[in-house]
Amino acid sequence: MAGQNKIRVEICGSRYVVSSTESPEYVKRLVNSIESKVQSIMDSGQNVTLNDAYFLALLGYADMYEKSELNADHIRSQLTEYLEDSTKAKLEVDEYRRENEKLKREIAILRQNLGRDH
Repeated sequence: MAGQNKIRVEICGSRYVVSSTESPEYVKRLVNSIESKVQSIMDSGQNVTLNDAYFLALLGYADMYEKSELNADHIRSQLTEYLEDSTKAKLEVDEYRRENEKLKREIAILRQNLGRDH
């Protein structure tokens, strides 16, 4: 298990120390994304407090997360269906191959019998 990294970050003038197993670069990229979103909300021209901006940013990220989870569930469901279809198709191919081999044997026997009759 990777060790905890203590990463010092700043968002909109507030300093934090984040403890994470993720790389400092990754955490800082997340922090930059949050700060950009909060700053964008603050700059929207509306009378928005910093707490309001944090809340709206959090709400936006929660919405994206929820939609991503629904999308991932949908993709997992589709993959399961494709795997089931693939398995079914493989079983059918195996069945057709067995039938083909059986017919080849029958043809060989019939040819052999025809050769004896002439």
